[in-house]
Amino acid sequence: MLKTHKLLLVFLPAIIIAAMALFVRFIQYRPLVPKELKERAQNQTEQTGLQIPLYSDDPILGNKKAPNTLVIFGDFGCEHCRSLSVTTDELLANYSDKVKIIWKGLSVTKFPYSTEAAHQYAFCANRQGKFTEFSSLAFTNYDKLTAQTLKSIATNIELNEKKLTECLSSVEITEYNQKNEMLGLALNIQTVPTIFLNNKQINPPADLDGWKAVLGL
Repeated sequence: MLKTHKLLLVFLPAIIIAAMALFVRFIQYRPLVPKELKERAQNQTEQTGLQIPLYSDDPILGNKKAPNTLVIFGDFGCEHCRSLSVTTDELLANYSDKVKIIWKGLSVTKFPYSTEAAHQYAFCANRQGKFTEFSSLAFTNYDKLTAQTLKSIATNIELNEKKLTECLSSVEITEYNQKNEMLGLALNIQTVPTIFLNNKQINPPADLDGWKAVLGL
């Protein structure tokens, strides 16, 4: 019995640490749609189909006239979204005339820092034609998107300070982010990144060759 007790004392800290790690991962990326709203969201999806509405303030990457459209629902605090951005950047660098990307931000990360402010800054950076620059630095700092980090990014990409201040306090920024949240609800999006190719949800390829196969390039 004493030996068993000693073993428990040895392994108990490790068990506690593992449990805490799982808990952190659970709360870090909360589901976008609560379970109790799932049925309603499915009904809305059936009614709207997958004709995803595009808004005038959506960032568009690549040639606007490109025949293939990728709509990416993502979050700057999401590590998988950051990995996806690496491959999509490579895709655009090689085939910007074949595919365009529509970014729709969803603030789902709550730990270690909420990304709500990051999406507000992204909206304002897009208003100044600098979404790509902001997105790149935001993903680089995906795990430390504090208020100070966001201000540093804004300075680094030379956003107009007066326009930025006015934009961050505007009604439009709240309305835009709410529209994306409601769209995510209607499409029953449960996690990020979620990707649609020409209005059909897909699993993102892991590399450029995978994207070439999916797009028939």
